[in-house]
Amino acid sequence: MAHAASSNSPQFSSRFAFIFAAVGAAVGLGNVWKFPYAAGENGGAAFVAVYLIGLVLVAAPIFVAEVVIGRRGAASPPEALRRQAVEHGKSKGWRIPGLFGLLAGLFVMSFYSVIAGWTLDYISFGARGMFSSFTAETASQHFDDLKASVPRLLFWQGLFILATLGIVAMGVKKGIERAVTVMTPALGVLLILLVIYALATGDAGRAIEYLFRPDFSKLTPDMALAAVGQAFFTLSVGIGGVMMYGAYLPKDASIFRASGMVVAADTAVALLAGLAVFPIVFANGLDPSGGPGLVFVTLPLAFSTMPGGDILGTLFFFFLFIAALTSAIALYEPVAAWLAERGVSRIKGTMIAAFGSWLLGLLNIFSFNLWKDFSPLGFLPGLEGMTFFGLITNGLDKLILPIGALIISWFAGRLLARKAVMTELGVEGGLLFRFWIFSLRWITPVAVAILFLVNLI
Repeated sequence: MAHAASSNSPQFSSRFAFIFAAVGAAVGLGNVWKFPYAAGENGGAAFVAVYLIGLVLVAAPIFVAEVVIGRRGAASPPEALRRQAVEHGKSKGWRIPGLFGLLAGLFVMSFYSVIAGWTLDYISFGARGMFSSFTAETASQHFDDLKASVPRLLFWQGLFILATLGIVAMGVKKGIERAVTVMTPALGVLLILLVIYALATGDAGRAIEYLFRPDFSKLTPDMALAAVGQAFFTLSVGIGGVMMYGAYLPKDASIFRASGMVVAADTAVALLAGLAVFPIVFANGLDPSGGPGLVFVTLPLAFSTMPGGDILGTLFFFFLFIAALTSAIALYEPVAAWLAERGVSRIKGTMIAAFGSWLLGLLNIFSFNLWKDFSPLGFLPGLEGMTFFGLITNGLDKLILPIGALIISWFAGRLLARKAVMTELGVEGGLLFRFWIFSLRWITPVAVAILFLVNLI
């Protein structure tokens, strides 16, 4: 039977609090920073179409599975997996994937906090009215100078980590729930304002065609794999944050309905982010496949030529900061909860998580300056010239997250008793349930395995 939450177990006050938290966790730099340039690098609308298919067939079923495991286990990811494995006569060793998920979350935060720190630097820059002074040369130079300055990177990274620590340390209701119920709607309002401005002042027609009129003749296997990988990455599955929030979801809330709302909101944000970026890109004759520099070099240059560019630029990077912060909360919470189960206070547990991610973050910071020419695994084929930052980001995207997804799909789709899962979902079968189980057992493992193998080749 499912483990009932004890009277001391924290819970969100409603399913809407869960939705705000889960949307905040899913809507992060993957949507706003990565999605526009990934779409730009892979042909636009054809990429978007495959991304949406991958979202429905692969990523969303894993998201639902994490919520199911989390709510049934009513504990941190390692403990939730262990409890349910023992309940079904399996080894306690199932907690080990949960522990790896906690560690993976700290590795994600190690580079996430660095990139989020960049947004704070740009907010400070825009608030002083400096975007208007950008030229093609100075826009690129500002970004290069930022990456080269260890003190600046440490300051902004530390500020972002402190903001995340402060929220998580306050607890589930007083900290996380209060924060996300303000910040997640604020994300939506800011994004809509940015989209309205971009469509009104930019090349709206070309941007809409680029994003929503697919030319499948341009579709390649690599593009399709990139789209499915982006769908998988954007929902933040495989590292425990969704499972942790599932543990806080009230028992009377429908998992399918709540998860559907999260997936829909996450998808809308990704597409709206494209509409906030590409009209400006096309109106200024810029390259939509500009890679990561699209956000930190190309767009600031565009802001310099636009009416109210300093205000728009500051709002844009503030939006990025909030998106990063709501996601970062979900990276610390599983660690803090797991340590709390072992008698460590929430404040100390959160500080341990913060210190761990800060320490790992030094590897990422130094990758842009002191160690930019150092490739720790350069002696291995395919890893030549890859810095610590490259190893961490690629290792997570191509190795750790796919393995985590395979484990979750196997656990929920094959290890848990079907009756127990139906009880947790509040269904007695039905088409949606059968599709979900089929996806977990067959579609998701095959798709993730292909992604995993291709990435290793």
